[in-house]
Amino acid sequence: MVSAGSWSQISSFVTLGLNWWESILAVFTGGTIFAVIAVLNGIIGARIHTPFAVTSRAAFGYNLAKFVVVSRMVIAWFWFSINTYQGGTGLKLMLIAIWPSFRHLPNHLPASSGTTTQGMLCFFLFWLIQFPLTLMHPRKLKPLFLMKATTLPIIAIGMMGWSIHKAGDQASTVLRASSTVHGLDGYFAFMSAVNSCISTWSTLGCNIGDFTRYSKKESSAALQIVFIPMLWTLTALFGAITSNMTLAIYGEYLWQPFDVIDKWEGSKGGRAAAFFCAAGWALGNMGTNITANSISSANDLCTLFPRWVNILRGQMFAVVVGCWAFVPWKVLASSSSFLSFMSSYAIVLAPIAAILCADYWIVKKQKYNIPELYDPNGIYRYSYGVNWRALVALVVSISPNLPGMINALNSSIDIGNDKYAYAVACLFGMIVGATTHSALSMLFPDHDSIVEQAVLAVDVLEGRVAGYEHATNAAHDSRDEKGEVDSTKVVEV
Repeated sequence: MVSAGSWSQISSFVTLGLNWWESILAVFTGGTIFAVIAVLNGIIGARIHTPFAVTSRAAFGYNLAKFVVVSRMVIAWFWFSINTYQGGTGLKLMLIAIWPSFRHLPNHLPASSGTTTQGMLCFFLFWLIQFPLTLMHPRKLKPLFLMKATTLPIIAIGMMGWSIHKAGDQASTVLRASSTVHGLDGYFAFMSAVNSCISTWSTLGCNIGDFTRYSKKESSAALQIVFIPMLWTLTALFGAITSNMTLAIYGEYLWQPFDVIDKWEGSKGGRAAAFFCAAGWALGNMGTNITANSISSANDLCTLFPRWVNILRGQMFAVVVGCWAFVPWKVLASSSSFLSFMSSYAIVLAPIAAILCADYWIVKKQKYNIPELYDPNGIYRYSYGVNWRALVALVVSISPNLPGMINALNSSIDIGNDKYAYAVACLFGMIVGATTHSALSMLFPDHDSIVEQAVLAVDVLEGRVAGYEHATNAAHDSRDEKGEVDSTKVVEV
């Protein structure tokens, strides 16, 4: 979770008026809230071993689940775009460190574009370098991921240590500084930061089952209740303190790590440090794109169009659409727009994640019939493929936050005091979504989708459930020389 994106987001809290420890507290609060959702949905994946796109059919219905999948998939494309542009910024700093004259490359783009010729060129070059790697199997990229995991924490700690040393005597003064916002404005700034933390990772809150489904033990998913807040808080420590120190060093807050690195060109040593640090952050963006964005969105696209799209085609679509359609240089033009966008899309994803939790743990009482999740006309079809209870829960939890979303994206639109309610959009969406779905499901139960006993895939494949003999026979046919079931054929079954 140590990445340029998370560092930038945490550092941007300082520009809202929070001091360094308030920023860290906001991250810890948001991380703890998110961890609850992530663990509950993660255990579902570890227990029933189905992907997010399939699991969601139990709560939303076979057809409404497609909206849920699209919502998560589009955000994965967005993050692919953001990470690619930030990676291009890292590449630009690497080129400047080698050839300082590259900084003065003539610009032929208008100021309204939000970028420069230099920035667009580096964006394209990073995209070009990243392109073949996204098409390789992740197992072949293990050295890249290992390098990312070992170098980024060292770089983050090193940059924080450098900033404290560079600030000198002013470091203690900066660290003792109080926040610049108080009262209602302080509440708004703090809760906006908490909301942004949750919303940034709300995609993972929905599809964490895509990863935990491969876990052999449910405890592996449960342990995230500790590790998520801990890792978030450590990253917040690096970013928040460094951002505060830059005010003492340069007289302005630098909320992106690349902005800090961009100042290191006064000596050969500074240029060398800039090259290696920029390379590390860029490598981190590339690794995140490959695993969390291109592959996950490709899985979603395969589920939506299995006849025409495979994993490779899905990744190709993500690489092209995800990079160019979302205009990342506009989003990253200022910390306020970045924060606003992160908060805005969570009004949809946060309720989705909460409804998934409520359906499995409260409504269905941890009992799903796995084979029926793959049947378009099975018990999870509901009415025309839509579970109206989940649909109502989505509408009720999303609608009140729409004015706040509009104001966040266009501050010229006045919504009065509704902006303070929007600061808790994620919490509101999760609580209202889960409560509404549970209440409607209990008042108007769908008896067909409520089973007395859970039916797992392993029960069917081993012949312990009557009525699925064809699946059992197919599983026996798919066993390899060691007697183990071929997982690719099990999915087809």
